[in-house]
Amino acid sequence: MSNHQFFVVCLWLLTAGVSAQAVDDAADEGLIRTYVAQVGVDAWRLSPKTPENLLMLPTNSQWHYRSASPWFTFDGHMMVQRQAVLRLKVRADQSMGTHVDELSLDWSVSPSLGVKAGVVSYKTSWCRTYDIDSPWVRENDPFCVVKSTSDASGGAPGLQLYANVPVGSSYRVQGLAGVYRPLLLNYNTTEFSNAPYPNAHIDRNNKKGLSLSVQNLETASEVRLGVLSADQSEYVFGNWNSEPFRVYQTYNMVFLGGAFYVAPQVQVRAQTLRHDMLSNNRSVAGSVMPSYLGGVDLARRSDVLEVTYGYSSQDVLSFAISRYVYDNSWTHSNYPEVGYSTDRNYFVYKNKNISTSWRHNWAKGAYTAVQWSYNSLSLYNRFVTGAPNRDAAGHGLGVRMGYQF
Repeated sequence: MSNHQFFVVCLWLLTAGVSAQAVDDAADEGLIRTYVAQVGVDAWRLSPKTPENLLMLPTNSQWHYRSASPWFTFDGHMMVQRQAVLRLKVRADQSMGTHVDELSLDWSVSPSLGVKAGVVSYKTSWCRTYDIDSPWVRENDPFCVVKSTSDASGGAPGLQLYANVPVGSSYRVQGLAGVYRPLLLNYNTTEFSNAPYPNAHIDRNNKKGLSLSVQNLETASEVRLGVLSADQSEYVFGNWNSEPFRVYQTYNMVFLGGAFYVAPQVQVRAQTLRHDMLSNNRSVAGSVMPSYLGGVDLARRSDVLEVTYGYSSQDVLSFAISRYVYDNSWTHSNYPEVGYSTDRNYFVYKNKNISTSWRHNWAKGAYTAVQWSYNSLSLYNRFVTGAPNRDAAGHGLGVRMGYQF
């Protein structure tokens, strides 16, 4: 999180007061402040002790990894006028770092139509980061717990138009259309569809998207659909043995998720995400290389199935399986020879996860969660000579001590 983002967070917290999930004295003036804050400590025991990042275990972190680490989330809103609501979601943990996920002004034009502006969500993921009843120490979807993977599907400064419409007495449908500019105010200057060059400057990152949510108010079932498209470009600096060039790329992302109660105490939640990217590299003026240098064809897939069982009013048991696939193909110039070559599936990475957890709610906002996870990977990398294929696996036992206020 940049310095100006941190300042905004501090300003919000000072303004929001200290009332939790309640209307404070400002209600007399027409201002209503509500928030849920969570703090805690997670501790992990992993085998192997230092698993590689591609296994997507907790050592894949933004901070220097520690087996026991603190975390914090804040989810709040303030009604500044009868039709205007200021919203803030901010988090800090070693997996994702410190980040403002939402800082927006929501203006209700009518009971069924509104506009939201600021840092907003793309609605192409369904993470439990701010859920007050999440059973997990660490979620199972890489698009929720690995920053290099999640940046493309998270959120950014943007403008959204939404409609909330009741359908009969049982359903509520929300539709949303938005445009987004991640580079605005330097909110995110590194996200490039999970395929960045280290010595590059991103100069365009424009996105637009649509989402739809259908809720059954009687059964608490929900289906979500989100689509997002991006137009990006960057300038890659040359070095002693290469010339500079430009990268132009587009990507499309489709998310579909659903949550259903199959029994009074059993909920099934399934979600899938498809991310497809195409890029082409172009020489700059004066280059001795061909105008078109080649490009990358990237496909990413994520599937998650989760079953949650409310054993009692204080205990929740959960089981989840997930799969993540990263498949890269590369086209490159044969210069100084003529023509181009395409390497299909030259880097294919697959990660599978199995997790189970138990959460117990204690008195006065305190809770604990225990989670066991097993991750395995399969990698085919044609850039490595000799033995491009390899497999690896690891597992971890995590404990969370949390408190809500």
